Amino acid sequence: MKNRATGIRSLPAMMLLVFVTLFTGGLSGQIIHPDRGFVFGDEDIPRIDITIPQTSLDHLYENPHADNEYQAQFSFTRGGTTEALEDVGVRFRGNTSRDKQKKSFKISFNTFEQGRDFHGLEKMNLNAETNDVSLLRSKLSWELFRYLGVPGSRCNHVLLYINGAFYGVYVNTEHIDETFVKSRFGTNDGNLYKCLWPADLVYLGEDQEAYKFTEEDRRAYALRINEEWDDYADLAGLVSVINLTAGDQFPAALEQVFNVQQYLKVMAVDVMTGNWDGYIGNRNNYYLYRDQVTGRFEYIPYDLDNTFGIDWLGEDWSVRSIYSWNREPMPLYERVLQVDAYREQFSAYIRQLADYMSSEAFRLEAEGWHTLISSWVSQDPYYPLDWGYDFSDFTEALTTGWGGHLQYGVLEYASIRAASAMEEVVRSDAPPLITHARILPGDGGVDVDWVAEDDRPGLTTTLHYRIGQEAWASQTYAEPAETDPVSGIQIYRNSLILPGEQAAMDVYFTVTDGGGQETRYPADFLTVTLPVADGPLRINEFMASNSSTRADEYGEYDDWLEIYNASGIPVLMGDVYLSDDMGKPGKYRLPDAHIHPGGFYLLWVDGQPDQGAHHTPFRIEMNGEELRLSGRPSEGFPVMDSLTFGPQLTDVALGRSADGAGEWIAFTDPTPGFSNLSTGTEEYTADRLILYPNPVTDGTIRFNRNVSGVIYHSLGVAMLQLDDVSSADVGPLAPGVYIFRSAGGESIRFVVGR
Repeated sequence: MKNRATGIRSLPAMMLLVFVTLFTGGLSGQIIHPDRGFVFGDEDIPRIDITIPQTSLDHLYENPHADNEYQAQFSFTRGGTTEALEDVGVRFRGNTSRDKQKKSFKISFNTFEQGRDFHGLEKMNLNAETNDVSLLRSKLSWELFRYLGVPGSRCNHVLLYINGAFYGVYVNTEHIDETFVKSRFGTNDGNLYKCLWPADLVYLGEDQEAYKFTEEDRRAYALRINEEWDDYADLAGLVSVINLTAGDQFPAALEQVFNVQQYLKVMAVDVMTGNWDGYIGNRNNYYLYRDQVTGRFEYIPYDLDNTFGIDWLGEDWSVRSIYSWNREPMPLYERVLQVDAYREQFSAYIRQLADYMSSEAFRLEAEGWHTLISSWVSQDPYYPLDWGYDFSDFTEALTTGWGGHLQYGVLEYASIRAASAMEEVVRSDAPPLITHARILPGDGGVDVDWVAEDDRPGLTTTLHYRIGQEAWASQTYAEPAETDPVSGIQIYRNSLILPGEQAAMDVYFTVTDGGGQETRYPADFLTVTLPVADGPLRINEFMASNSSTRADEYGEYDDWLEIYNASGIPVLMGDVYLSDDMGKPGKYRLPDAHIHPGGFYLLWVDGQPDQGAHHTPFRIEMNGEELRLSGRPSEGFPVMDSLTFGPQLTDVALGRSADGAGEWIAFTDPTPGFSNLSTGTEEYTADRLILYPNPVTDGTIRFNRNVSGVIYHSLGVAMLQLDDVSSADVGPLAPGVYIFRSAGGESIRFVVGR
């Protein structure tokens, strides 16, 4: 929801110069495991009903590899409560599973009704799990990720009925999209890549185009957020760091762009569950999300059906070495394990998982879900069709292998894997970790939020900071502000005040375990500044209700907005984005053209993008809203300029008192396309005289061509004569408003600052 204001103000902002960009949401815990809620609760088995015209259902089965969605009715029943939706989209999902008798389904709640969701979900994935005689392997794998505190999909078993007929027991697995990342990381504006075979993170060159290659008619690294902008620069940068950074510099460089501490947990779960169809085993099935707040990529696991002993490759995953688990070169996995500290931390997670997978608690959990679905599996008409399973195979699935691709029962595999891992794992006291750290804008200061972890109780963690050139100060914590109820991970937070409107603060964290081992993050420190270092382009003037001021090329009096280049060099506007929603900065990409130093560019904010590249897909709200100018999505949409304003008057513009700077004031005589300080209202043309910077802060004015003329004080007194120059020294002039009048009759008003 947009924030509304009754008056106009410029938004204060901060920027973490190392790798934190502006975040406009509230502060929240780092590891977020949303409640299972109505949809994903696993204490019982809910029922899903799909009612679809028979002709549509027939077409669906006749074309199983098509992605056409068919309209249907949907209902979800748990206990005595049923909730229903009309006009949902239904199609098959998966790859080879589409050729099975028991199909997997995707239900879309927003295909035919844009913006709709079901308990916060836009999509629902119903997986048939045909290769798993137990129907438990993916469920147990997802629970292990939650156990270690890795943000992963929620899942549960459901009963599927289509047109009243029972289609069997399915695993309902949470869809990974912008809704998912928003619920876990608090943002969803960063690039999200779906990575499928052969996404091995091998270096292909500096050019981002190299990572847009296709395989099997789809990209191996496919954007799922910001796909319309097709900006892969952040992914290319990550791959470069992974592959090209020298050994001694690798940890510090990687930690700036990738949450390696969290990925160590993913590595451990993949190895212990035998997830050979993920990144390490098959360069497949994972997501990468660039968190806007931290500027780092987060690894998100995906598609865990080939786990707990399922094998198609002739490997025994229960005894494969935990330190050389990959079958092919995988640079991320290999290089991470070459770092002693990472290897020790990975080993600690292996020990933790081995202990749990061989515990009575894990056995009881698996047996509980097995019992829960047992009677329904016996009635599942599709369960026997693909592999010839019968109900007796299901009853023995925890302890006995079925044969073929299932050489182990679920608990049998877990026991053998835990034992073999414990025989191999290096036993050492792993150092404690800072696994997350965020610094977010607050009122007059910053909110700091971090996670400290160790494999044993008794840790303490310290926040170290200094403001400006003052001495370092610190605060130590033995108790967390919050504990994640699922994983037990401890979250710490604090708020620090920055004095004045301009200030800088350096921050780093340490964590110390009970044995005295200390870990520092980062290796140097993070620097926070107030206000944010502005980008070169500014929102200079706009009008939210235009009835007669200026018409566009179609003769329509639409809302308009003026962009100003406050820098001394040409700027490519195609790298800049405009939005009327702080939470969705990528709504409109500016035209792919350069704007000259001191130049202006007029946009029609009319909701009519079909009228041209300088027409936006949204209007300016006359009753007040937000405007935000941002950089590239691969950089996390860094804020260049932003404001929030209240109700506007017709044919009255709001603009800066000086181009690119100063207070926002009302313009009863608007100046679209030219300087807010101009004495005339001439149209902008490519050869129009431009004076920059304006206001002048370094004592020198510059022009876009050689000029002759006179600089006058605003009272009309001639101050300087210029003869055929492209710049002039105005340092001797007192601060104030001046007018340059060229020999050709052009006039520009400018401000000399202090």
